[in-house]
Amino acid sequence: MRLAIFVGLLAAIPRLGLAQFPSVVQSGARVRVWIPEPARQEQGPERKQLLRGTVQSVDMTMLNISVPGTMGSLAIPRSAVRRLDVSRGVSRPASMVERAVGGAIATGIFMALLNDPHRSNAPHYRTDWQAAGVGAAWGGGVGAAIGLLFPYEQWRRVIH
Repeated sequence: MRLAIFVGLLAAIPRLGLAQFPSVVQSGARVRVWIPEPARQEQGPERKQLLRGTVQSVDMTMLNISVPGTMGSLAIPRSAVRRLDVSRGVSRPASMVERAVGGAIATGIFMALLNDPHRSNAPHYRTDWQAAGVGAAWGGGVGAAIGLLFPYEQWRRVIH
């Protein structure tokens, strides 16, 4: 009998841990929360509503956030949270690197696809690899400049 109770408790402990909010979700933290949406929406995540706000209070089963442009706080039960991200702030270096990598990849592929070594009236390169390299350099530079001038908020997912 004691063994059955012990095994039952061991099976229940992980479920209790899932029903709580992680320790990084504290009062004052900026969060991004996905909650269920009953109807499919044209924009955004399918059947999920996205909220961004500041945590007012948190306990084991309830998250209270204030959403900009609203009065009071919004109470969200833990069971309704589909995904939760915590802000790591706005970072110019991280934005710059991400935009540079994305720009280099996209522009490199684009230039390689458009390259025609036999063309004489537009920029052309001997090989597609050379075109991809030049495109990646330009795309990386432009992407880095955009990321530096227009940084965006970085997020860390804490509930999947």
